[in-house]
Amino acid sequence: MKIFLDNCRTTRVVPEVLEEIKKYMLEKFARPDGLYESAQEIYDELVEARKFFAKTINASFEDEIVFTSGATESNNLALLGVARANRKKGNHIVISALEHGSVMSIAEALKREGFEISVVPVDGEGILRLDELEKSLRPTTILVSIIAVGHFVGSIMPLKEVGEILSRQDHKIYFHTDAAEMYAKMPMDVQKMKIDLLSVSGHKFHGPKGVGFLYVRKGTKIEPIMFGAEAFDKRRPGGENVPAIMGMRRAAELAFEHLDETYKKLRELQNYFISRVENEIEHVVLNGPRGEKRTPYNVNFSFSFIEGEAISLALSMEGVEVATGSACASESLEPNYAILAIGGDHERAHGSIRFTFNRFTTKEEVDYTIEKLKKVVHWLRTISPLKAER
Repeated sequence: MKIFLDNCRTTRVVPEVLEEIKKYMLEKFARPDGLYESAQEIYDELVEARKFFAKTINASFEDEIVFTSGATESNNLALLGVARANRKKGNHIVISALEHGSVMSIAEALKREGFEISVVPVDGEGILRLDELEKSLRPTTILVSIIAVGHFVGSIMPLKEVGEILSRQDHKIYFHTDAAEMYAKMPMDVQKMKIDLLSVSGHKFHGPKGVGFLYVRKGTKIEPIMFGAEAFDKRRPGGENVPAIMGMRRAAELAFEHLDETYKKLRELQNYFISRVENEIEHVVLNGPRGEKRTPYNVNFSFSFIEGEAISLALSMEGVEVATGSACASESLEPNYAILAIGGDHERAHGSIRFTFNRFTTKEEVDYTIEKLKKVVHWLRTISPLKAER
């Protein structure tokens, strides 16, 4: 039995999406930039896809949607494009302490170009501190980027309140959010949240890898970051990945069709998971908030006296695949900085494990995971060099 509980990293493509991709690879394979009928048909279908995605976030115009290779490219286009285009107006950019590694890397690159970066802290639950955000703003601030959901600890950021703060300033400050962990999982409204730029990845909601989009509010001053022959969109030159775009659309259609029931089911499953782990395993700490402040797709625990990397490897041998928060893990350092950002120490960061669900996750899978987790934690603690400190 194999159970995949690292759905924050990626999700499996569902059969309906695969069939859609195959159709645009085997039958409707023309590029949209030709003058002949099959090319024009693809062009029209890309326009319709734009309209669909625009409607899902309540965007005003379909051409506010720019198709990309995923959230990382979208983040690059948003931050680099807006920063460079508005350099004469200011050189200050604000991000949160829980941004995805791509945004943090882009911020570092912008520093080397002469921009100033402020990092706004989060509280002990991983929620952005709005008072600190407001204090960080300057007359030279041109862009604020706040992740929609803390991808490691599951905290839902107060995007609407951020938008309101920015709208009260004396000058225009663009508002970007990396919505990879929120889009197609919870409702989003760029008008109510006053969002100017929004990044999405298709593989986070059972679509294909290597495709996403960036919402760019009309009137946003932005420069392209790639150059080449203009095809469907001059902001992102080159041929469109039509099969992946259409697969992403089908995945989003299915996700929104099941949005309410999935949310309710996963919230119940999440509460059940948290309750069982806290009641049946000693010396555990839930990282991030509880209840409605947390996305129902995420549970993150730290297990004292043992390494998260060891837990992950041992669980994998039992057929359960999860993400580790250990700083020495080969995957990345991101989980480590997330735990430290919410006030955890290095031991808590080293012992953290992230379990993330998808809409097909079952109670049987959760029960199996908990039983294997109990077995693994008990075994690792019996051989831990830290056991004498308990």
